[in-house]
This record gives sequence, C-alpha cells and structure tokens, in this order.
Amino acid sequence: MKKCLPIIFAALLTVSALTGCASPKSLDQRNSSSEQNNAAMQSNEPAIIQTALSTNGASSPTVSPNASAAYKKLMAYKTEDYGQQSVADFNAVLASTPDELTVFLADIADVTNTISPDDENYDFFITTMSFSSHELYCEHMGEEFAFSIPISKRSRLCDYLNDEGEPVYEFTCYVESYVPYSINDPKLVTVAERDKALLTFKEEMQNYLNGLSEAEIASSDIEKMLTDKSAELANSLSTENMRLSPCQIYVIEIFGEAEEAIQ
Repeated sequence: MKKCLPIIFAALLTVSALTGCASPKSLDQRNSSSEQNNAAMQSNEPAIIQTALSTNGASSPTVSPNASAAYKKLMAYKTEDYGQQSVADFNAVLASTPDELTVFLADIADVTNTISPDDENYDFFITTMSFSSHELYCEHMGEEFAFSIPISKRSRLCDYLNDEGEPVYEFTCYVESYVPYSINDPKLVTVAERDKALLTFKEEMQNYLNGLSEAEIASSDIEKMLTDKSAELANSLSTENMRLSPCQIYVIEIFGEAEEAIQ
C-alpha cells in the first residue's frame, strides 16, 4: 500500500489550492482560483474570519444521508473541540501508520474531488483536513511542509464573454507560489492556530495584490514586491513553535492592454 501514497497524494493536490508540495496548475484550475480570489476581494468582510472561527469548534454538523462513505467517516474527526486539539494529537488520530495514511489520503481525495463550496463542512475539509493530510504525507516522505498560494487581480470588466461564457477582463495578473513552514513543536500548536496563521498569510497576500495598481504590477518588479511582502508576513505570523518562510514564486502571468507578458 505504501506505493499507492504518491498516486493518491497527486490526486489530492489537483483539488487543493492551499496546501502541499506545490505543482503548476492547469489553465482551468487557474481560472477557478482566480474566480474565488476575486469573489473574496469583493466581499466587505475578510474571508478568513468565517473560516478561522470555524476551527474553534463544531456544533452538531449535519451529514446528508446521501453523503459518501468517505465523507461520513471523515466527519467523525470534526468534534466540538477539534480546533483546540494540538496539531500532533489531531494528525496522529487521522493516520498513525503508512497503511492508515494511504486509506486516509484516498478518503480525502474522494471528498475534496466532489464536495461543493456550499457544503457547510467545506471549510473543514478544504482547510483543516487538507493542511493535516499534506503534513502527514510530507512527514512520511521526509519533505518540508508547504502550502500553495494562488492569488490574482483582474480589472476593467469587458462587456462580452469568452467562448466558454465566462467574464473577460482587460487586465489580469495571476501569481502562483508556495510557502514553506515548519511546526517545531506540534504539541504546542493548536489546529486553530495553525489554520489561522496559514489562512491569514494567504489572505494578506491577496489583499496586498488587490491594493496595487495596474501600473505598479506591470511596470515594477512585482516578484520582488510580493516576495518582500511575504517576508514581512512570515516574520509577523511566525511564533516560537511555528515558523513561516517567505513565499517561493514560480509563476507570474500578466495580461493587459498595454502589456502582455508571461514571466
């Protein structure tokens, strides 16, 4: 069963926008992430608030009778106090052996491939369970923890749609990066603290890109600007027991009226 781990984990990566040993995404995945980021940008309340609060506990989560067996099984871990459990204890319960990890990753891939954003347990699976599954996998493979951060900015909506019926913007900036992090003592970091730190990092990077003008993005050293901002965030969000590193950018795409480039 150990040989199945990389295959199952690869399937999990295709649906995780936040975590993992990051790999480049397809154009369709980028468009999907861009849609989500722009929706969050238009909201008056930071998206992190609801998600971070949800890690503080759960009260009688509803499970549809039509839910998959994997969904029902994994919901058992969404206890009222799961957010206050240490990362060490929570992850150990999920999978303590290679064989258990193989089954667990298969279940996570099954759920995250089918779950709807409207599902009331969406944040639990896409955030908490995804972070933990990637940590368990990276520990098994002897790799450092990292989570993926796709962010984007679009402006000047056109009055027509593309061939797929989607909105078209005159200016688009898409950035793909990953952020290495380490948990020095997982017994002293709660699940809620971990989730909030990682989500805050992503939220603030998106907010920073949103605040830049088209000229700043197209004419400045945007990679350096984003890296510098991520270093500032990593420093402010790191604690004695959990350290974040500046993001490692591997894709920057800028398309605009005055400039069209792929960096």
